[in-house]
Amino acid sequence: MSRLLLTGLWVCVVTLLSAYSAAWWLVNGSVAKPTAEPTWEGLQYVKTEPINVPMIRDGKLMGYSVLELVFTADSTRLKEAPVPPELFVTDEAFRTIYGDETVDLDHIQRYDLKAFADGIRQKVNVRLKSDIVQEVLVDQISYFSRDAMKQ
Repeated sequence: MSRLLLTGLWVCVVTLLSAYSAAWWLVNGSVAKPTAEPTWEGLQYVKTEPINVPMIRDGKLMGYSVLELVFTADSTRLKEAPVPPELFVTDEAFRTIYGDETVDLDHIQRYDLKAFADGIRQKVNVRLKSDIVQEVLVDQISYFSRDAMKQ
């Protein structure tokens, strides 16, 4: 019986020492450290808050368009900007959708997202008087009708 107890104790000690040795070996650099992955220096991705645009026709609220945008910007120019460009991107997106008379909610057609994004980029850069915004990407766009919100 004592022999079995000593064997069990010996197995526990060996297991603990091997686990401790392996952990020490990993922490103290015996394993080659992975190199840092290359990054895109100079570009930064900025995500806007969700933009809720009321869709009004003939003085009646028909629903809401909700969209989220992501834009790329030069990081050095982004740091030097006196005002955060995401405010201007959000404003231009709201103005573009809210003021677009071609959107007919009864006959929805495909919306030219490339022209939409390029227009926002150009208008924001003109307002900021600098080419800060490189590209505007549509992360998500949804429409919620007034009837769907009641349910």
